[in-house]
Amino acid sequence: MANPFEKRASEYRRDDEAFLPLVTPDPLITFFKKYADDGKLYDQLSVIIGAPGSGKTTIARLYQYSTLKTLLRHESQINFKPLVDTLTQCGAIKDMQPILLGGRVPLESEYRDFWEFPYPDDLKCKLMFALIQSRTILSWISNLTNTGIELDQISIAPRDDAVAALAAIGGIGGRDLFLKARTIEEQIYNISAALLPPAIDAIDDETAAAYHPFDVIEHFEITVDGDTKVLRPLVIFDDAHNLHPEQFTAFREWLARRELKISRWVLTRMDALSPEDVLLAQSEGNTTRPGLKDARELNVIWMQSQDDRFGKRKAFRKMAKGMATRYLRQMDVFARRGISDLADFIGTQPDMIAPSKLEALASSIDTLQHKNGISNKRRKILESQVSEYLAGTGHESKDVALAILSILFHRYLNRVPQKGLFDDQEEDVEPNRPLTVDGGIADGAKVRLLHDFDRPYYYSIDALCDASSENAEQFLHLASTLVTQAETQLIREKPASLSSRDQNRLLRKKAGEIYRGWDFPHNREVKLLAEGIAKQCVAKSLEGNASLGGGAGAGAFGILQEEFDQIPKKHEELARILKFGAAYNAFVLVQNHSTKNRKWCQIELCGVLRVHFGLSQTRGGFLERKTDDLLSMLKPN
Repeated sequence: MANPFEKRASEYRRDDEAFLPLVTPDPLITFFKKYADDGKLYDQLSVIIGAPGSGKTTIARLYQYSTLKTLLRHESQINFKPLVDTLTQCGAIKDMQPILLGGRVPLESEYRDFWEFPYPDDLKCKLMFALIQSRTILSWISNLTNTGIELDQISIAPRDDAVAALAAIGGIGGRDLFLKARTIEEQIYNISAALLPPAIDAIDDETAAAYHPFDVIEHFEITVDGDTKVLRPLVIFDDAHNLHPEQFTAFREWLARRELKISRWVLTRMDALSPEDVLLAQSEGNTTRPGLKDARELNVIWMQSQDDRFGKRKAFRKMAKGMATRYLRQMDVFARRGISDLADFIGTQPDMIAPSKLEALASSIDTLQHKNGISNKRRKILESQVSEYLAGTGHESKDVALAILSILFHRYLNRVPQKGLFDDQEEDVEPNRPLTVDGGIADGAKVRLLHDFDRPYYYSIDALCDASSENAEQFLHLASTLVTQAETQLIREKPASLSSRDQNRLLRKKAGEIYRGWDFPHNREVKLLAEGIAKQCVAKSLEGNASLGGGAGAGAFGILQEEFDQIPKKHEELARILKFGAAYNAFVLVQNHSTKNRKWCQIELCGVLRVHFGLSQTRGGFLERKTDDLLSMLKPN
């Protein structure tokens, strides 16, 4: 079969049996469980925002009633138990039965085309809302009938205050509901599909105006052999970013009404939001968010939240490894050899630089020592610290030891008085601050070896996960190049294992392809910012004393938070560029980062950009800059 890593789980549309083995429960725990626990997930309108590939459509398909029924038919399989348990914790399943009637309604481009018609906004809203409600009814009923339930076994319980509106939606019976919804859909679709928009006086909008099933339905009831089950309806509107901005605002306000009893989710990319919503959404003290402002009416779930970033990275590693295992099981060439884990063929042993390069590195450090009068005694002290640190990590490597020693020499020279021409060159001077060796310096040394000697830096399953910036689709794209290479080796009767050098080469090549292949609004300007930030971060990271990020280097620009908050008002074009950079996972905006008793917004490069430009995956190091520095990068040379 084709490499499944080149597809997303949501693209396995053949049937639920093919889809479910690829779904991991971790995103539900990470993003949904806390909202289910506090009762907001199904009671309020939930707007779920994520970059492409963050898993929105996968979740939408998983929550459909027919998918839940399929899952529970196979719940005895050990691989499905964690997913069943998680959906139970998230309130979709109870006593091994679905309690939600989930239906997915994709908001495809035809809705936006409909909005362009030359009608008053209130008429366009009236027709759009009726069309959406009719298709939701059809989706709910289709989910039920796909599991073997007959139309005559379906009914609704109306709200006490909405009995008078029953006739307009067809009544309480499943068959009548279905026929009415089909009629409404056909009437409105004929308007939207017309080559020329009908004249206003030719549109019979009275039927659409009276059709309000969302205002009527309390819950669904399924009666089979005298046994009645109650299901809470959940409508999942996918791809809401396809809507016109004004259309999206009207749609959101309509769904946010408190009196609605049905559960409703809107899944969207950041495209649908204003620059203010994207840039300031997680800024402390920001209360002016036109699209996402009333917490009493709206539950906003960011699927790339900056909260607990260490925990999110750790959770994503676990999720990605589980996802990779599920995908590998679909590939016979690996299954026949008992390979079910990426770690089975992704090596963790680093390849050292060539002996000639090692000799050149050692010679450069000797020159640095003698040129600056560093005593042999001081060198031995520093070498002992390096050796002790590397022994503790279990990864002693001569090239890394020398690169760390180089950084320590530069730091030592910055912390002792400069020697005069006639000073004793062998005198050992104590630095004004102690020198220590830690993971940050070691990481910075490895980045330097990558640039100076092409020593592999991006290898191992954790490095692959971190390069994905907690984005499932990005992970699959990057992993696919490693899986394809391992598969080719197996087909040629060679071992599947990939050396660190192979991994580093393949991942950097793939990262470059992804970067060059960006095709989203303002991608050219986003690339200009990305390149400008990256070049300055590389230059800073390669400075002799490795001063930033604990030694690991820089991977972001930092703008004072109060200055960044003014960008949407003062620099609209820059705000749009940053919005699309964040929306398509080029940047991560880390708001309210505390350093030097100030609050900063970090414009952090994503993992793919770090791999492409050769930067550390360690987060935190940033260059202090101003808005004008960003603007200057966008000016033509």
